[in-house]
Amino acid sequence: MTRSSPPRIVCFDLGGVVVRICRSFEEATLAAGVPLRRVPADENARSRQRHLIAQHQLGFLDGRSFLASLAEALDHVFTVDELGRIHRAILRGEYPGIVETIAAINALGITTACLSNTNDDHWDELVAMPALRAMHALHASHLWGLAKPDAAIYRRFEQDRLASGREILFFDDLDENVTAALSLGWDAVRIDHTGDTAAQVREALAARGVDLSAAATAPSSLPG
Repeated sequence: MTRSSPPRIVCFDLGGVVVRICRSFEEATLAAGVPLRRVPADENARSRQRHLIAQHQLGFLDGRSFLASLAEALDHVFTVDELGRIHRAILRGEYPGIVETIAAINALGITTACLSNTNDDHWDELVAMPALRAMHALHASHLWGLAKPDAAIYRRFEQDRLASGREILFFDDLDENVTAALSLGWDAVRIDHTGDTAAQVREALAARGVDLSAAATAPSSLPG
């Protein structure tokens, strides 16, 4: 059952909640301006690709090694340079209104943070975005060697923020990540990445007694 009490910490997933992302390799390829080509699609090839992505997200492969290994796993259908362009094209910019929403949460004295499955390449771009600069704390899979929906990453977040699950309101666009958070006692809400994510965050907060309408959202309300 969803709790109705105000949270002490509001925690955001990034892709699909704060930042628009390409949802498939094909979408990212087109966004990068790289021609679509047929890639190995047998189960062994797919398993190898998933493994490389997971290793990169856990920080066990740096960006250069990841791209070189991925090119090999794809039988060099794409060059390393092309894969780099495709990889960079995954991030499509912040959702409208999300920066102002985070600033309004901050203005009410509520801590804001992120907990994201990402990688070193995307992280450099993400941390420069206004929405992340507005947050008090930034946590990611590749920094901890842990990834959602593993319970360990949620427990690490609690430990790092000195918080219990009941104090955290968490927003994610994937069912498995929301389910994992709920099972550990977090208050978690699934965001529809195709809709107005900022409005969904505000609605969930309002249901918990947090009214952002009167909160100051001037730059002075952002963390230093």
